[in-house]
Amino acid sequence: MTASDDDRHVGDRGAPAPSVSVPAELDSFVGRSGLLDRARVMLSSADTRLVTLTGFGGFGKTRLGLHIANELTSSGSYRDGVVVASLAELREADDRLYGAITDALAIQDSGPEPGLDRLCDYLRDRQTLLMLDNCEHLVGDTPGTGPVPALLNTLLRRAPRLQVMATSRERLGVRGERLVPVPPLCVGDEANCDCDAVDDGVHAALQLLIDRAAELSVTIGERDHPAAAQLCRRLDGIPLGIELAAATLPGNAMTVRALNEHPDLLSLLNRGTSGQHSHRSLEAMVSWSYIRLLEPEQKLWALTSVFEGAFDLDAVQAISHHVGLDKVDVQSLLITLVSKNIVKGVQRRGRPRYRMLETIRQYGRLISEPDRAHQLRQAHTSYFEALATRASREWLSPAQIKWMIRLNQFRPDLIASQLRLLATPQTAARGLELAIQVSRTCAFIFGGRLNENVRMLTAGLTHHRGDLSVNQVAALSLAAWIALIQGNHARAEPLLSQAEVAAAALELDGAFGPLDTARGTWLWLVEQDSGRAQESLRLFRRAARAFEAAGAMADEWLARLFLTMSAASLRCLDVARTESVALLADAEAAQAPWCISWALWSRALVELLDGTPQQAAASAQEALRIQREIGDAWGPAWSLWLIALIAAQVREYATAAQVLGGAWAQQQSAQASVLGLAPFLRLQRQAETAGQHALGSDTWKRHLSAGQNLSTKEMHALALAPLTAREPHRPLGRVTPRELEVAELVARQWTNEAIGAQLSLSPRTVSTHVSKLNRKLGTTSRTGIAVWYRTTIAAGTEDDQL
Repeated sequence: MTASDDDRHVGDRGAPAPSVSVPAELDSFVGRSGLLDRARVMLSSADTRLVTLTGFGGFGKTRLGLHIANELTSSGSYRDGVVVASLAELREADDRLYGAITDALAIQDSGPEPGLDRLCDYLRDRQTLLMLDNCEHLVGDTPGTGPVPALLNTLLRRAPRLQVMATSRERLGVRGERLVPVPPLCVGDEANCDCDAVDDGVHAALQLLIDRAAELSVTIGERDHPAAAQLCRRLDGIPLGIELAAATLPGNAMTVRALNEHPDLLSLLNRGTSGQHSHRSLEAMVSWSYIRLLEPEQKLWALTSVFEGAFDLDAVQAISHHVGLDKVDVQSLLITLVSKNIVKGVQRRGRPRYRMLETIRQYGRLISEPDRAHQLRQAHTSYFEALATRASREWLSPAQIKWMIRLNQFRPDLIASQLRLLATPQTAARGLELAIQVSRTCAFIFGGRLNENVRMLTAGLTHHRGDLSVNQVAALSLAAWIALIQGNHARAEPLLSQAEVAAAALELDGAFGPLDTARGTWLWLVEQDSGRAQESLRLFRRAARAFEAAGAMADEWLARLFLTMSAASLRCLDVARTESVALLADAEAAQAPWCISWALWSRALVELLDGTPQQAAASAQEALRIQREIGDAWGPAWSLWLIALIAAQVREYATAAQVLGGAWAQQQSAQASVLGLAPFLRLQRQAETAGQHALGSDTWKRHLSAGQNLSTKEMHALALAPLTAREPHRPLGRVTPRELEVAELVARQWTNEAIGAQLSLSPRTVSTHVSKLNRKLGTTSRTGIAVWYRTTIAAGTEDDQL
C-alpha cells in the first residue's frame, strides 16, 4: 500500500482517536476557581467555537488550559476527545504549523495533499476540543492576521463541531473569539487580583510556593508564612517566578527569608535558570515581549516604567517628549500595550488608570539607556513638583476632590520624587517645598494618611542644609499642626518650639500664617486655662489675614475653619455663629465639596452648643452625606462622633451610644482620635454621663458595643436617620441648655469648682447659674435643684426608655 492509499481515508469517522492526547498533571493545581468556572461555562455552550486564555508570559495560561483539558477529558464531555498541540517550538509560519497539530491528533502526515486540507478532512465530523498552546508568536501585528488566525478561520468554518481553546499573550482576533484574561495569582490584595479569596491567611500564590517547595522536600512552616507571602508579593504573584523561587530553596541554598530580602530578585532567579530552556527564564519571558514591540511601543514601555505605582494618561503625555514620542500618539500606544498585556488598564473612581507589574517595570528600567533613564527621572520629578504646586493653588475650587484623589493615587510617585530631590544637596530645598505643597492640599488628611505628610515633612527637614529659611519654619509649623490634630502633644511641642526659634531668627514671629495656625491650635487643644485658650482666636484671625495678604486663600479658609471650631468649643458662641455662616458661604461660593462638608460640621458644632440640636443634626448629617459621596477617609469618623453627641442632647440615648460606638470603630480604622483633643473629649464625657445616668451603665455599654459591631453601611444608615427631640414630662420654662448641664452635675453632687472644670467655666459663673436655676425653678437650694432634675429630667428619660 502506498502512502497516498494509506492516507486517503484519514477523514473517515472510523479513524482512531489519539490514545494519549492530554499531558497528565504531575503537580498540584492551585486556585483559579473563578477562571475555571468562566471557561467551563463558555465551553459548555455550542455557540462558543474559540476560547482564548490571554495574559503575560509566566502567568500560568498553559497550566490553566491543561487543567481544563484534563477535567474535560475525565468527564467525557467531547465524544472524540480533547487534544493538546503545543506551538511553542515553532519558529516559522510554514506547513509545520499543520504538522504540529496533526502530530497531536496522531494522524499520519505523509500524503501529498496540503496540511490544512488534511486537518479539515479529519476534524470535519468530529466533536473535539483542540487546545493550541502558545500561539502569540504566530499572530500578526494586527489582530486577526498571521498563521494561527488564518488556520482557525478556515478550520472552524469547515469543522462545525470543533471547539478550540488557545493560550496567547494577546487575543487572536478571530471572529467569535471569547476571551478569558489570566491574571497573576492572588497575593492577598483582593483589590488587585482576580483569583481565589484568601483562606486562613494562605492565598493562592503562597499556597503555590508551599506546594512547589514541598515537592522539593522543603517545608515552609507557619512561622515563615509572612516572609513567604511577602516574597510572593515581590514576585507579583506570577506563577513562573514563584516556581523559580521554590527551586532555589532545596539544600539550604537560600532560605525563604534570605530570598525575600535579596535586593535583585529578578537577576537571582534568572541566574538560577541558566541550565533551563529560555522559556523558563522570567527575564526571557519579558524580553520576548519587548523585542516583538515596535520602537514607539518600546519607548513607551521604558517611559511608563519610571512611575512607581498606577499612572494616568495625562502624566504619561506630560513627559512623553523625553523619549521622542508625540503626546497625541500616547493614548493609542497605551491601548496597544494594554492589548499586549504589558500594561493593565484599571478604573479608579470612573477615571482610567494604568499599572505595570513590578517585574515588567524593572525590565523597562533595565533596558533604558543611563542618560535617557536619568532624563526620564528628572522629568518625572519635575512633573510631580508642578502637580503638587498646581493642586495647592487650585484646591479651593470645584476641582478640589479631583486634586485630593489624584495626589493620593500618585502618593508613591510623590514620595519617590521627594527622595530624588533630597538625595542631592543642590535640590534638597525643592524636596522640602514639595512636602509643604502636598501638606497644604490636605490630600493625605482626606485620604486618611496623615503620617505620610509627617514623613515627607520630616524627611525634608532632616535634609535641610544651610541657613534658616522660611520654608523650614513653614514645615516645622505644619508638622506641629498635624501632630496636634492627631492628639500627639508630645511630638508637637518640640516642633512648635523649633519653629518659633527659627521664626524669631528670621524675624517672622510678628505674623506668619503657618506658625500662627500651629500656635493657635496648641492653645485651643492643649491649654487648660480657658482665658489663655481664648488667645487662640486672635492667632487664627491673624493667620487668616496673613494668608489672605499672601494670596493663599486655601490656607486662609483653613485658618478660619479652626477659628470657628475653637470659638464654638470655647463657648465664644457669638464669634462662632458669625464665622460659621461666612465659612460655609465661602465654601459654597468656591464649590469646594470637602470644605463644604467641614463648614457644615463646624456649623453643627456651633448649633449643638447653642442649644439648637435639630438644626445641628441636619448640618452634621449633611456633612456625613457629602463625606461619603466624595470618599473622605478621615471626616466620617468625626461626623459620626458629632451626631452621637447631638443624639444625646435630644435624649435619644440608645442611638447616641450606638453611633458613638460606631464612631469609635471608624476612628480606630482611620486613626482619627477625637479623644486626643481635650475640648472634644469634654463634650463626649458630658454626653456619656447623661446617657449612662439615663440608661444605666450596663445598658449604655451594651448599646456602645452594638454600635462598634455594625458595618459601615449600617452605621451610616443609623446616623443619618431622623433624630426627634424628646420633650421632658414637665416644661422646662426658661431653663437654658447650659443651665440644664449645670443642674445635671448639681444632681450628681459636684462642687462648683468641679462643674466649672468640666464645663470650662469659672466657679463664680457656675454659682450664677445655680442662682438662676433656683429662681426659675422656685427652689431655694442645690438640693432642690437636684430633686427637680431627678424627678423631672431623669425620670422622664427613664419613662421614655420603658
